[in-house]
Amino acid sequence: MKRLRILICCAFCAVFAVAAVAADDALVRTLPVPDMSKLSPQLAKQLAAARADFDKTRVDLIGDRLALAYADIGAVYFRTGLNDVAAVAFYDANQLAPKDARWLYLRGVVAQEQKHNADARADFEAALALDKIYLPIRYRLSAILIELGDLDAAHEVLAGALPAGDKHAALFAMLGRLEIKQSNYSAAIEHLQQALKLEPQANALYKDLADAYAGQGDAAQAKAAQAKAGATPPNLADPLVVGIFQSAPAAPALRGTPLEQARQLLARRDFAAARDKAADALKEDPNDAEALALLARLDGLMGNRVFAQDEAARALKLSPDGASANLSQGMVYEFAGDAAQALPFYQRAVRADADQPDARLLLGNALMRNGDYARAAEQYRQLVRILAGNDGAEARLAAALAMSGQCRDGLNEVNRQLTKRAQDGDLMQVFVRLASTCPTASADERSMALDYAQALHKQRPDAGDSAALALAQAANGKFDDAQKSQAEAIFEAVRVGDGAAAAMYRNTMREFVAKKVPVQPWPADHPYIKPPLLETLAPPAKKS
Repeated sequence: MKRLRILICCAFCAVFAVAAVAADDALVRTLPVPDMSKLSPQLAKQLAAARADFDKTRVDLIGDRLALAYADIGAVYFRTGLNDVAAVAFYDANQLAPKDARWLYLRGVVAQEQKHNADARADFEAALALDKIYLPIRYRLSAILIELGDLDAAHEVLAGALPAGDKHAALFAMLGRLEIKQSNYSAAIEHLQQALKLEPQANALYKDLADAYAGQGDAAQAKAAQAKAGATPPNLADPLVVGIFQSAPAAPALRGTPLEQARQLLARRDFAAARDKAADALKEDPNDAEALALLARLDGLMGNRVFAQDEAARALKLSPDGASANLSQGMVYEFAGDAAQALPFYQRAVRADADQPDARLLLGNALMRNGDYARAAEQYRQLVRILAGNDGAEARLAAALAMSGQCRDGLNEVNRQLTKRAQDGDLMQVFVRLASTCPTASADERSMALDYAQALHKQRPDAGDSAALALAQAANGKFDDAQKSQAEAIFEAVRVGDGAAAAMYRNTMREFVAKKVPVQPWPADHPYIKPPLLETLAPPAKKS
């Protein structure tokens, strides 16, 4: 059973990935295809290949791994100067992993490059709220604040890194340069000297030191410092940005059996190579049900329906009660668009292995599509048990409970989880949505939802938190404010051409205009309420 669990969970994450990613699609913007006509043919070809790889592999990922995939493609676009598309990619990474300060920071970097200073400031401030250690966040935020004329705020941001950052010459250098602008020359001299003590080779700082002495009226010291001035700046180490412009390290060598190597290749999202290795495993043992099941899912994902069905049937014949074989057969049917045929196989997979998260997820999704919300809630409840602390699983449970008329149970469950994870913003948003729409929520819970929503929106003002804030405002009778918050979400969706999200936001806006509070925590077309079917990659791959 352990081998089975590793095979399904580690080797093929497409089950959980497709459904979970789809559940976040209302918040993730459609990544535009950029105009590459002005690029060299070679560079355009490289970008097209990178985008094709991203489009193929994203269906296999969820959560942090999917966020990383968006960040990777964002880095590709950013280093080639396609900043508009890079901005969308990093936005999506942030939406998928809102507690990861890296993606907020890189959103700010791109916005700063685009001269969108207000957006950059908001992104850097949100990143700093999550990560007070990574100094480049402070450096860039202070630079934006200086450009906006708020010198005191910029100084507060930099000084906030002390004493922890007292080994970084760049921090003292930036403080000193800022203090010159503030005419605080004695402090500037002290900080610039400290920077030079830490990095004597940073002789460009002598020019700043000369300016500070001159401001203080000490012409002799200013002249002496100017004589030492050079062109070497202090080291402004920024590994995140530097990493964008460096080549990725070579992938580690494959190890183990062909089936184990297939799993490793799947972890790298190299589906074609993974399929070849799974086929090699089958050549070694034609009766390996695990290899057949994996091969069936891969062929189903890659659009090879005839082969996938044959492999799934053979796996079932070898292991009729096996979780892997039944799960694969269900997936093959769902990839082919036959949800009705898939359902009983997911049920059998769950009976074979009650702790199989992919089977629980897909069975829950199938039941949601059928309107069987109470039974879907039970599957998602088990998913929450298996994947303790997974916000996506908890959101699905909340949605199913609300749709089955048990929103009070959903609120109680989220409240229990919040006692353990009081700083979990994603879980807070689930509470906000439930407390704002559940008829049995108390006035205190609705008020608390508004407090949570305002705090979340301040820390990470993205479309999802804007929409949640609008719900909370409406639940507290603040319909004018709700319309303003909802308009933010609509604007963002329209700006990037995400018509599906914009349509959902507009439908909710109509309720706010009519001074009505929505009766469910997510819109009817949201993937938590109406999970989409698994989708194949395009174009279909050929079987060798």
